[in-house]
Amino acid sequence: MRNMPVMTCRDRHLSEAIRWCALSVAWAMIVGVAALVAGFAAGVIALVGFGADSIVDGSASAVLVWRFRHERSTRRASDLVERRAARVVGAVLVVIGLYVSVSAVAALAGHSEPERSTAGVVLSAASILVLSVLARAKLRLAGLLSSPALRGDGVLSLAGAALATVTLASLVLTAAFGWWWSDAVAALAIALVLLREGGRVLASSQRELGGVGADR
Repeated sequence: MRNMPVMTCRDRHLSEAIRWCALSVAWAMIVGVAALVAGFAAGVIALVGFGADSIVDGSASAVLVWRFRHERSTRRASDLVERRAARVVGAVLVVIGLYVSVSAVAALAGHSEPERSTAGVVLSAASILVLSVLARAKLRLAGLLSSPALRGDGVLSLAGAALATVTLASLVLTAAFGWWWSDAVAALAIALVLLREGGRVLASSQRELGGVGADR
């Protein structure tokens, strides 16, 4: 027993972060693809944006699994690895924000009305719950690990939950009141949040990484 390595508080947080990010990858690969297919079929921009956000969120989470495994195996924090992960996540936020905003503007200009989508309703409802849980866990651990990259990934999951909520609401509003524009307007609001957060994560990767691992 005396020869067993002692697991520090940070080690436990690293293991927990790896588990949550791995769950995020699995969820994104299954639901993200299904949401993209359903979104394109029904012409629901928010659902397409949600699907794209989910897939890229899963990719960002995969990068973070690598980042935290690297630290756990070497038993030391790496500013360089954190910086690279933060840059990937920040760039992903900006790209998704631009895609969703352009799609929303095009839908408004073309008076594009989303069709009813049972699959969209089911995926959106499930994602509101699952992604909210994932986002909360990631944001909590981001603070404990002083990781801007994980915080950005948590924002991606939160944006996915928001987009799922927007999608569900827009389908209901369009069906009940004929508000064809609600989907695009709500998606545009989410896109602006993604762009702002992406810029913040990219900036933080340049100036705030000196303190990563200071609490070890």
